[in-house]
Amino acid sequence: MLALVLAFAASLSYGVGDFIAGFEARRTSLWTVLLFTQLTGLLLMVLIVALRGEPFPPSVLAPGLVAGLLMALFAAAYYKALAVGVMGIIAPIVSLSVAVPVIVGFAGGERPSALQLAGIAAAVAGVVLASREKTVDDGVRADRGAARSSRDGIGLALLAATAYGVAMVLYAHGAKADPYWNITLSRATSAAVFVAAVAVVRPTLRVTRRSVGPLMISGALAVCAFTLFSVASTFAYLSIVSVLCSIYPVFIALLAYVVLHERLTRAQLVGVAAALTGVALIAAG
Repeated sequence: MLALVLAFAASLSYGVGDFIAGFEARRTSLWTVLLFTQLTGLLLMVLIVALRGEPFPPSVLAPGLVAGLLMALFAAAYYKALAVGVMGIIAPIVSLSVAVPVIVGFAGGERPSALQLAGIAAAVAGVVLASREKTVDDGVRADRGAARSSRDGIGLALLAATAYGVAMVLYAHGAKADPYWNITLSRATSAAVFVAAVAVVRPTLRVTRRSVGPLMISGALAVCAFTLFSVASTFAYLSIVSVLCSIYPVFIALLAYVVLHERLTRAQLVGVAAALTGVALIAAG
C-alpha cells in the first residue's frame, strides 16, 4: 500500500507542477519556465543528497545520465509536436508513454492480479481521454500543408512518449542503487542540456518577481514526483507504479476547471472517472 500512496503522490506532484509551469509559460515564456524549473529542481536535489550524506553509487551513472538526456529529448520533441501538430491528438499520444514501463514490467515477469490488470486498462484509457483537448482543428478538414504538419507532430509525439517511457524505466532501475542520486544526476544532465540550448538560441528570458515563487514550486514538485516514483518502484511492480504515476493529466484537467474555470469536455469527464476507477481497482487488487 505504501508504494501505491507514493505513486499517487508522485502523480499529484507532477500534475500540480505541470499545471503551474503551463500557467507561468503564458505569463513569461516557455524558455524561462524550462530553464528556471530545471535549475530549481537541480538545486533541491543537490541539497537533499548533501543532507543525506550518502556517497555517490557508480551504478547510477549510466541510468542517471541517459534518463537526463531522454528527458531533454522528451521536452524538445513534445513542445515541437504541440507547435506543428494538433494538441488534441498530440497530448493523448504522449500520455501513452506509460506503455513502455508496463511492457518492460510484464517482460520482466511481473504478473498483476486480474483486478489490477483491469485497473491498469481503465487508468490508461482514462489518462488518454483526460488528455484529449478540443482544438480549433477538430472537425476541420486540413489542407496538404496542415496534414503534413499533423503527421510530423504525431511522429514527434511518438518520439516524446518513447523517450519519457524509457526514462521512467531508467528511474526505476537507478532507484535500486539510490533514487536520490539517480534523480540528481538525471536533473543535472537535463539542466546542462537546457543551459547549453539557451546559450545557443539566446531566447528572451522574462522572470518577474511574481513568477519566481510559482516557478520554484513547479521545479521542486517535478523532482519530488520523479523521486517518489523511483522510491515507489522499489516496493511494487513497475507496471503498477508507472500507471499510477501517469494519471497526472487528470489533476491538470481538474485544476484547469477549478482555477481557470475551463470547461471539461465529455471525453475528459469520462477520462477522469475512468482513471480514478482504475486507481481504485489497482488498490483493491
